[in-house]
Amino acid sequence: MSAVLVWCPANAQPAAADTSATSEKSDKKAEDDPNVVDTVIVKGIRGSLNAAAEKKRKSAQIVESIESEDVGKLPDNNVPEALSRITGVQIERVHGEGSNVTIRGMSGISTTINGNSNSVGEARSTNLADIPAELLKSVQVYKTRTADQVEGGIAGTVNVELRRPLDLRNGYTIAGSIKNVYGSTGDTKSPYASLLVGNHFDTAIGEMGFLINGSYTRNNYEEDFVESESPAKFNGTALASLPANQQNIISPYAVNYGVEQGKITRPSISLVGQWRYNEHLDFVLEGSYFGSAEKRARDRLHATIRDDRHTVSNVVLGSDGRTVQSLTVSRDEGVDASAQSYYEEVDSDNYTTNAEIHWRGDRLQVNGSTQYNWSSTEYYGILTIARLLDSTGGLIKSINVDLNSNKVPGRGAFITFPTTDLSNVANYQLSQTHDEQTYAKSHEFVIATDATYRVSEDKLLRSIMVGLRYNDRHTTRDYGYRDTFLTHSLTGFAQGVGVVTSQADVGGFSPTWYHLSGKDIMANLPAFRAASSWTTEKPPGNLGQSYVDDEKSLAGFVNLNYAVKGRFPIDGVAGVRVVRTEGMIDSAKYTVVPGKPDDIVETSGGGDYVDVLPSINAVVHFTPKLQLRLAYTYNVQRPSFLDTSSWQTIITDAKLIFSGNPDLKPNRSTNYDASLEYYFGRGGIVSAGVFLKKPDGYIYYDYATEKHPELGTEQADWTVYKNRNAGPGEFLGYEFNASGFFDFLPGKLRNFGASANFTYMDKFEIRYPFKEAAQRAIPGVYDADSTSKYTYNLALYYDTPQFSARVAYNYRARYKVWVWPEFPEYSPYNDATSRLDAAVNWTPIKQLTLSLEGSNLLKENNNVYWGQDRMLPLGVRVQARTLQVSARFRY
Repeated sequence: MSAVLVWCPANAQPAAADTSATSEKSDKKAEDDPNVVDTVIVKGIRGSLNAAAEKKRKSAQIVESIESEDVGKLPDNNVPEALSRITGVQIERVHGEGSNVTIRGMSGISTTINGNSNSVGEARSTNLADIPAELLKSVQVYKTRTADQVEGGIAGTVNVELRRPLDLRNGYTIAGSIKNVYGSTGDTKSPYASLLVGNHFDTAIGEMGFLINGSYTRNNYEEDFVESESPAKFNGTALASLPANQQNIISPYAVNYGVEQGKITRPSISLVGQWRYNEHLDFVLEGSYFGSAEKRARDRLHATIRDDRHTVSNVVLGSDGRTVQSLTVSRDEGVDASAQSYYEEVDSDNYTTNAEIHWRGDRLQVNGSTQYNWSSTEYYGILTIARLLDSTGGLIKSINVDLNSNKVPGRGAFITFPTTDLSNVANYQLSQTHDEQTYAKSHEFVIATDATYRVSEDKLLRSIMVGLRYNDRHTTRDYGYRDTFLTHSLTGFAQGVGVVTSQADVGGFSPTWYHLSGKDIMANLPAFRAASSWTTEKPPGNLGQSYVDDEKSLAGFVNLNYAVKGRFPIDGVAGVRVVRTEGMIDSAKYTVVPGKPDDIVETSGGGDYVDVLPSINAVVHFTPKLQLRLAYTYNVQRPSFLDTSSWQTIITDAKLIFSGNPDLKPNRSTNYDASLEYYFGRGGIVSAGVFLKKPDGYIYYDYATEKHPELGTEQADWTVYKNRNAGPGEFLGYEFNASGFFDFLPGKLRNFGASANFTYMDKFEIRYPFKEAAQRAIPGVYDADSTSKYTYNLALYYDTPQFSARVAYNYRARYKVWVWPEFPEYSPYNDATSRLDAAVNWTPIKQLTLSLEGSNLLKENNNVYWGQDRMLPLGVRVQARTLQVSARFRY
């Protein structure tokens, strides 16, 4: 057993569904029913699977859910890690934890908490990695939507359901957990702790309850990596040094060996009060806080390969006769090779408040809610660059680079520095200091109401639901940076700032290098600023990428719940949501003119548009156990605030412009879904589905040549980098899912169960507007990013009240990381990833569960390659194997 709740509604509005339950059941009846939560002790995995299956079966939509019982029985420490086991969901892993959720190959998801929209800072969604597993009641993934759900994601909606007190038994409930996670890379130790205190009691004016649920986690991580950057053609002196038959060869811009070390501290708390006056009227008042504070050191040994000033020799090409495999780069004045040290602090605070009232009559139900949410994100980072010197005290004049070396696991870059000794601190010369800051904050006010009228019990139209939602969001972003170029020995630069070493352990070799201590810099910032000739505490803001935004939206919707009698009964919901959005963004145009003061001019822009979002969901009941679910939906995903602002950074001497795009359109998608589902036994399900998504307006980053006569150079061509809309796309995929216990087996074998799910993407195409016919003909060039052709999960579990165990395997096929518009054939592809996880839980007494869990047991690394055909390794990131020891208690 686990010290967490398992029952949750999986249909459209979790918050409303919570309050609709009555309290008439006696303790005896609740105890006899394994799907009713009368305490935080549950009836095991069987009850969890049965509850999830029942909610899926009765839902009007195509929805998958994972219960907190399932989360607690595997080493899933945040929401994305839990979601990775759901059919059709794919995630990435960064710094030893899950992140970047995609649904059915698309990354545009909407996030809600208890059914209410949630975002952090300047983002349009929340960072699901900041929500710890310990606070979850359940998580639902809505693959289709109904008109009453908040718009904002073309891929689907992830709803995080937090616990509420009236779900608990009468009386006090106390539960908690402590955990320590041991990581193999860097020998890290990461503590986790949680505590829930709740009370559910009867009074003369109805049922009442309160709940406080808190969590503290600290993820200490280390990841070593090798990577190359941005393959393209040579230019300048480098191009001139090549023979005529090598003028079009392709090489990465630079190569890095690196170490990332840091810690992410996440305090979280949820406070809820509920009052159920009677069966007709109830109230909810709740607030939550999710915080994240990260300190990370990113230290790397850097070598620029494709510098226009370099001379290139000893070139070895791949079998395609174009891609550089190894070479030597030289320059009498010194090649660009350096030790670079980043030290960064990233803080995020996300506060949510929510008040709800629910009234239910015989035929009419009315709900009202209001939310006020505020959040902020802050980044401050310092970079120091130390150039490498040779034995004469000058900059090193050559390096040898093997870009496809077998010394790196999965192959990668290997660099030798023939004229310097990296172990001698005197061979490093500090040449640049840099700092930058981004601060974003958001205030959001929401008021919503809906009413449902039950028309009939047996007619075609069963009920009508109408609603309104008003949203007012104010978002600001301040960004700035500064640089100092200097010549100084690495030692003695600033008082209190020492020199340390880093070592990238990447298998066949482990290079070590010197750099300034980022931790010392942060601890002695006044001395470091003085040494860098900085006169202010932080860099100046408003350098182009700052803005102030006001966005308002008004949505109205109608849902018609219907049912058709017949040999095969049909029921479902059809509706439409109409949303008007208007916004105004104030930003700045920042112009850099050599030899003149920087020019900053304020700019403004705005937009006003209407979206009509129809949806139809239907369920055909062939038998009580076999049903077919069909859906048509139309969704919208708005671009980010920064992307649609009118900010510009103009570099006149290079004729470059980096900017926002006020003409950027939302990404809209038309979706068709079908799912055949068979339910059996207790919690058993077999389902097969097919889906077709047709997005239009996919947002991607690219450059183009444009005329800008307002800059005084009417005939000049400017290279403009910004986010743009691609053409239409198409995603076609198939899903399969099966889970259940082996109840047909004798004796203790009945305690075994298994689950398997598989997602196959037959087509995942985005029509990028490539400029050349040859580019458009490249195989796979229109493949969407972040989409694996297939993904599957396998799990085997054993469950009794005293002992349970699980083994789970996750596999994700290779996928395009992003499109490289200039040379799309070299777009980076993440190689296939897999993870084997396991957990054992023992409950010696009903108040205590002890667990031993392991993740990434096979210690799989993450490899990335340039090009679909692996034309060149991009690099490898070494990932840790982890072991978790935990105890859960409850009373």
